[in-house]
Amino acid sequence: QYERCTEFVSRDENPELWGSIMNYIGLANWEIGTRTEGPEIQLHLNAAIVAYRRALDVYPHNQFPYDWAMTQNRLGIALDNQGIRIGGEEGTKLLAQAVDAFNNALEVYTRDQLPQDWAMTQSNLGAALQEQGIRTGGEEGAKLLAQSVTAYNNALEVYARDQLPQQWAMTQNNLGIALRNQGTRTGGEEGAKLLAQAV
Repeated sequence: QYERCTEFVSRDENPELWGSIMNYIGLANWEIGTRTEGPEIQLHLNAAIVAYRRALDVYPHNQFPYDWAMTQNRLGIALDNQGIRIGGEEGTKLLAQAVDAFNNALEVYTRDQLPQDWAMTQSNLGAALQEQGIRTGGEEGAKLLAQSVTAYNNALEVYARDQLPQQWAMTQNNLGIALRNQGTRTGGEEGAKLLAQAV
C-alpha cells in the first residue's frame, strides 16, 4: 500500500510527505525482515536501507533536523541488523555504516533536549560498536568494545531503574556482554576487573 502512495505523491512537489512514505516503506520492510526467514530477510532489510536513504535525500539536516535524526537512527538499526547477518568484509562495512548513522542521529538527539531519544540511540550505537568490536581483532577491536561500553553507560544516565526499569535492565544486560567481551579480549588483571564489572 505504501508503494502505491508514491504513484500519487511527487517527490519534487511534496518532499516532506514523500520522505514520510519512504520511512513507512522502510519500517514495513524492516519489520518483515526481522520476522521472516531465509533469503527473504536480506531482501527486506536491503529494501529498508534503500528506503531510509531515499528519505534522507529529502530531509536535509538543516531543514528537517528531527526527521533527519529519526531516519538516521532507523537506517542505523537496519544496517546493524543486516551487518549482523552478513559475514566477512561486507558485514563489517555495514556495521561501520550503522555506527556512522547512529552518530549522525546524536547530532540532533542531544541529552539535554531529547534525553530518551539520546539514550535509545546510545544503546543502539553500543550494540553496533560491540558487534564491530567482536569482529575486529587486536587493538582496534578492543577500542570498539571500549566505545560500546561507553555508549551503554551513557544510555544508563537516562535509563534510571526506578523510572524505566525495562530499558535499564536491557541496557545493563547489554553492558555486561560488552564488558565480558572486552575482559576476555584484554586478559590479565585489567581483564579480570572488566569481567568483575560484567558480573
